[in-house]
Amino acid sequence: MQVISGLLRLAPTDLSRFLGCRHGTGLDLSVAQGLLENQHWFDPVVEALRERGAEHERNYVESLRAQGLRVVDVRDDGASPDATLAAMESGADVVVQAALEAGAWRGYADVLRRVEAPSRLGAWSYEAYDTKLARETRGATILQLAVYSDLLSEAQGTEPAYFHVVTPDPVAPLHSYRFAEFAAYYRLIRERFGATLGQGPKVLARLLVRL
Repeated sequence: MQVISGLLRLAPTDLSRFLGCRHGTGLDLSVAQGLLENQHWFDPVVEALRERGAEHERNYVESLRAQGLRVVDVRDDGASPDATLAAMESGADVVVQAALEAGAWRGYADVLRRVEAPSRLGAWSYEAYDTKLARETRGATILQLAVYSDLLSEAQGTEPAYFHVVTPDPVAPLHSYRFAEFAAYYRLIRERFGATLGQGPKVLARLLVRL
């Protein structure tokens, strides 16, 4: 959550954080609005998990390259929504760290993979994949992927049928979910999140004091 040029910008992690802790959303908004100072500290456990997660993503992407798929990492072109759209329009099989944006929302999907379903891109479209260390999919992950799928709908002009979680499980690493089955839940949480933000930082700041 950031304020850029006077506008509040939101990320998928903001929505999943709200699901777990409304208090945390209040803190994030207060920091974004300059009412509280952001506290930074180094946690070696968190850093180790982050590196393991990055390695898991790299291994998955390399496995796709090994299959002969055309992989485009948009970080090589600045990781912008324009670079992501260009890769999608080119028909790349795989787009890595895809920047997606619509309205106040912006997110970076670990991987987009091409599917042979028509969209305004052409005879193909894309679905979002998230690499996670946990072997069981959590509600926060579902919400993040729902945001990516929603943003992807804007980019390609059609709603993706599925989103996917890639786990380290050697037997069944891929977990796929139909977006339509979670869309109503996602929109409900997003509506409640928006209503909470709509209270404004001063109201939330008073709530934080009482807490």
